[in-house]
Formats: sequence, C-alpha cells, structure tokens
Amino acid sequence: MLGGNNRTRMHTRHGIRGIAASCAVTTVVGITAVPAAAENGVGHPDFRPDQWGLEAIGATEMWEETEGAGIEVAVPGPSVHEDHPDLRDNLTVDTEFGDNSGNTDLGTGMAGLIAGHGHGMDADGGVLGAAPSATLRALPTDDDMDGAIRSAAADGAQVVVLPETGAEMASATEAAVAAGAVVVGPAGNGGDPNVLTVAPTDEDGQLAGNTADASEIDLTAPGAELYTAGPDMSETQVSGAPYASAVAAGGIALLRSAYPQLQPEQVHDAVLEGSQQGPGGVPALSLAGAQGEAEGAAQDSPVFDEDLVDETDQGAQIPVWVWFAVVGAVLLFGILALVMWVRRSTRDPYGVEAERREEDEEIAASRAAEE
Repeated sequence: MLGGNNRTRMHTRHGIRGIAASCAVTTVVGITAVPAAAENGVGHPDFRPDQWGLEAIGATEMWEETEGAGIEVAVPGPSVHEDHPDLRDNLTVDTEFGDNSGNTDLGTGMAGLIAGHGHGMDADGGVLGAAPSATLRALPTDDDMDGAIRSAAADGAQVVVLPETGAEMASATEAAVAAGAVVVGPAGNGGDPNVLTVAPTDEDGQLAGNTADASEIDLTAPGAELYTAGPDMSETQVSGAPYASAVAAGGIALLRSAYPQLQPEQVHDAVLEGSQQGPGGVPALSLAGAQGEAEGAAQDSPVFDEDLVDETDQGAQIPVWVWFAVVGAVLLFGILALVMWVRRSTRDPYGVEAERREEDEEIAASRAAEE
C-alpha cells in the first residue's frame, strides 16, 4: 500500500540565516520516551496499530480514495530532522529564512503526524501521518515567520500549519489564504480569523492539557499521547496543541487532494460543518462528515472552469465575414480559371495561325534546299 523507500529524494537548501528555538509554544507540548513496540519481522518497530488519532478522525477510511498525493503541506518555524526514515524522500527543507540547526523535536513530531510514511520494505515499521503521500516543506526560522508563511503559500503549498498563532501574523496568514492555502494552527494566543485553530483531545475525546478558551477554538483533533517521528531516527510520543494542529492539517491535505477544485474557504467550511460534536460543544474533526460537505460543494465547483470553456468554444467559432471572404475567394478563382480557359480555347478557332506557321516552315525549308 505505502512505500517508504521508493520516493525521489528532495532535500533542498536556499541561503543561510541564524535560527533559535522560537518554536517553544504557549500550549502544553510534551515529548515522552516510547516503550518498546512489537517487532514486525524486519527489525523495525511498528507503532501504527497504536496510532489511535488516525482512526479517530477517519483518515484510514479516506485512504481508500486518496493518501494526499499532489498536496504540499508547509511547516514554517521549527527545524525538522530531514533524514528521519519516516520522513525521508517526501520532505523538503527550505533554509531561505533560517538554517535547520535548531531543536528538531517539535518540527519532526509535527511532520510525522502530517505525512509520515513509515520505513523499511513496503513501509513496514515506523509511523504514518494522516496524509502519508503528501509532500512536506519545512521552512525553519526564528525571526521571519511572516516571510516564511508568505513564501510557503506563494510557492504553492495548499496547507500551512503553524507551531503557534498570534494576531501579529494576521497579515501573513491573510496573504497565505489569498494565495490558496488553508492555514491551521494551535488555539490560543489571540485570535487570527485567517487560521483554523485547533485544540487537542485525548483518546476519550476530552480536551487535553491546558487548552485555550472555547471562544478561541475552531476545532478539536487528537493531540495526546500520539506516536510520531522523534529524535535520533526513532519514534516518540507527543502531546499538545501543535500536534493536534498537525493531525488536522494532515486530514485537510486529504480533503484537498480529493477535491482540488475547492477554495480555502470552502475547505474551511466543509471541515467545520462536517465536524462532530466534541467536548463542551466544540466541533471535533471528522473527515467522513467533512468529505460529505466537500462533495456537495464540489458539485457546484467543477475542476475545470465552465465559463472559460464556453469562452473557448465561442472563440473557436468562425465569424460570418470569414465565411463570405472564403466563398468570395473561391468564386474569384473559378472565374479567373474560366476566363483563362476561354481565352486559350478561342485564341485560333479556325486554325489560321497554324496554317501560316506551316507555310512559313515550308518556305524556309525550300530556301534552305536551294542554297
């Protein structure tokens, strides 16, 4: 089903700047050591049977239709372990806004929850993200989040997931939405109307950790004791709002892959309107419900532009004056051909010129003989 080592390697680097650990978020973020998991027969621990978050949002059911192929998810801010076996080959690191030398725990954990693809033969072992066939683009930075967000969306990322949110980034997130991206981030730290804010829930569906006020939460998603890619080529368990945002971003990548014609606001509405009732009445992410809403919206938004097709069809029609010009040219050619034929056929109707030529030839031959 999934291949861990058959993708084309895509590591890229652009420029160098300094970076610091600005990815320390105000929400509760936990990383714990992982106990030994059951071996899968090839020497790689397989944590996928314990990835309850994927089942909770309905990602595994949606994989029958798409695994997120063709969608790029951008993660501006934290550094990411670009050689991790669960991320290798579908991860690009863009160092235009800072180098990738910071702490990689947060960024690697988020990346694994979004698009981890496992490792080993046929992806045996490791962890899977919600959209394992999506591509990831990390843009590590500590002092230019606005630039990283704008660049990610301008370069074609359909989903942008933030490690933290804040009103100070509203201008950049607005530009990202205008460029066609759905922007997701952890709830809290003030409102940003351009960001789909997410709070974490545990396996029982209850809010986990010190979450934001309900007024600042748009959606809840699994965000407690989640297995994901960790430091030192390993897997780990994480908890916190940034990780819930990563799970939601992976789910949205599946929706965008299945319905590429939908605009960011349509995807945003489909996710919220298709959600289930969560803790305290806060919406909980449900890809089945969101897919139903997206299906309805997609019927009114075909993949191709019908107006453009109509304009193209109209443009392909030949104007009436062209038809008259063509017919006139054909008639003129016919008349000229007829005139030439008549002139040629009436040039010597009685053969007088032919007789004169014959007489002249005879006289010339007789003179030649006398001489």
